[in-house]
Amino acid sequence: MLCSTPALSAPMSRIAFASSTTFKLFVLGVLSLLLLIPLGLIYDLVQERAGLAREAEDRIAAGWGREQQLLLPLLRFEYFRDRLDKDGAVVRERRERLLSAASAEVKATLKVETRKLGIHALPIYTAQMRIDGSFLPQLVTANLDEPDTWTLQQLSLLFAPGDLTGLREIRRFDVAGVALQLKPTAERWNLQAGDYAQNQRPVLAGVLAPTTATAEALPFAVELELAGARALDVIPNAAEFAVAISGDWPHPGFAGGALPRQREVSDAGFSADWRLMDLSTGIPAVISSADALAGWGAQAVGVALVEPGGLYQQNERSAKYGILVLALTMAALFLTEVLVGVRLHPFHYALVGLALAVFYLLLLALSEHLGFVLAYLLAAGAVVAMVGGYSAAVLHGWGRGALSATVLATLYGFLLVLIRAEELSLLLGAIGLALLLALAMYLTRRLDWYSAAPTEQSNADTP
Repeated sequence: MLCSTPALSAPMSRIAFASSTTFKLFVLGVLSLLLLIPLGLIYDLVQERAGLAREAEDRIAAGWGREQQLLLPLLRFEYFRDRLDKDGAVVRERRERLLSAASAEVKATLKVETRKLGIHALPIYTAQMRIDGSFLPQLVTANLDEPDTWTLQQLSLLFAPGDLTGLREIRRFDVAGVALQLKPTAERWNLQAGDYAQNQRPVLAGVLAPTTATAEALPFAVELELAGARALDVIPNAAEFAVAISGDWPHPGFAGGALPRQREVSDAGFSADWRLMDLSTGIPAVISSADALAGWGAQAVGVALVEPGGLYQQNERSAKYGILVLALTMAALFLTEVLVGVRLHPFHYALVGLALAVFYLLLLALSEHLGFVLAYLLAAGAVVAMVGGYSAAVLHGWGRGALSATVLATLYGFLLVLIRAEELSLLLGAIGLALLLALAMYLTRRLDWYSAAPTEQSNADTP
């Protein structure tokens, strides 16, 4: 009889361990890790749909006009001189100089609308622009070595307004009061740091009379209509530069080389103005070739048509909270199981976890057609109803099911606030998690985790 005792105690110990709280927590941990697989697949789907949306937006922009970055007009001086080399032969030398404006004032008014391709939309604009400025040609002569030995061969004005697909009309282009006809050239300029094909932009040119270079000041005036999408920027390549941009878009962004000096934003639109000098931008007045233009694009100032809390950005942020929602829901079910004394099988937890994953799939599908907030409310309502009804069945009580639904609805409501409150999301999230942890500590303060049952508190004095 004494020898049979270990054989009987081993199965009993295994049964006790299988029904213990530690084993249950271990199983729930493994189950939670498995449930991260569908959450990860849905997160990848969100990014895939976001990529499709960007492709649709790029197709709209390609047909209407992409982000426009306007470079102010430049004067090109092409010089030559003949000299004798060491063998006595005549050698012709050439020099090129590009001159930026001494002063320039830009005014732009944007009219914004939304174009759709399928279910995807993109804000586009049409800008009425006017540029007034002047050149100081004598700055180029001072930049040459032995200026008396050089002869001006050609003087031309170069203009790079950005993506020519969006160049609707040039109503006026006057230099010293004379209309100038611009023609496309084979040149391509890169205004960004790095030699990338997508940074190459076409150039328009018009030829001026060489005698024009003898003027003390050379004024110019430009009026044009420019169409684009997402952003309108102007490169401040002028010694004294001023730009004023206004439009009817209520969510402008002003990130760029410099912030506006003054700005006004309302539901009806925006207005902003900048004033800069070449001392602050670091753009020289005279350069030797177009290769020196690289990097000027980083100094551009302007406005971007921002869509606050973009659709797929909000879906991505909500999916990132999926782990937190899953962990809190599992913890709430486990505490309910322990506190009310109803045992749940891991399969029950698995079904609830899959319902939580389906929420993000519903949210993504509905938000593409109904908008994010309405889709969030509908998806959350459907999942809360599913989990609440299921909890009422497995926890044996409609009151317990209603409590589970209330907790999940509160959690979804709190997460919606976090997603929408972009600047305060970290603060609100930290406070919310601290309160949830405090509540869990309060509810389990008298729980005997070895027996997973509440303990009776005795009023008798300890002997």
